[in-house]
Amino acid sequence: MLASVYWLETADLDAVWWLPVHRHAFDKDRDLAPFADRLALAEAAVAPWPRIHVDPIEASLDAPSYTVRTVEALRLRHPDCEFSWLAGADILPELPLWHRWDLLREQLRFLIIGRAGHEAPIPPGAEVVLREFPLPDVSSTAVRAAIRAGEDVSALVPAGVRKLLAQRPELYR
Repeated sequence: MLASVYWLETADLDAVWWLPVHRHAFDKDRDLAPFADRLALAEAAVAPWPRIHVDPIEASLDAPSYTVRTVEALRLRHPDCEFSWLAGADILPELPLWHRWDLLREQLRFLIIGRAGHEAPIPPGAEVVLREFPLPDVSSTAVRAAIRAGEDVSALVPAGVRKLLAQRPELYR
């Protein structure tokens, strides 16, 4: 959330779209809640932010989810939009390994938030804007683990998400 708001306020962006993954390309689905639940959680998280939207586009695409397919579908549906990809610096070493990286790096500008301990070179041929911005040192995996353990996550997740989790205690338990 913080990274989305940061880029909205400091870069030339009209909006940020969150794109929940439908079927992960790297076999991480076994640890994920059902897509409909993750979509609802994302919508609850962004509700206070009118310029942040949740798009379920990946549910309409063939599995597994590859960024290049998602971007192609977005460009077809929104031909007048110019897209950027927001991510943390921990993703930089993996970018050249992404499916059809050669095409992706031509189609996207990558807006990258620096993370302590993730010093990586920028992949050649990619348009990358790298900015240091201190974010809490917490991962979604750690948040899910804290929820499963019954720990207080009020400092880690938005109020709307906490409310939804209170209504749906079976999520991440």
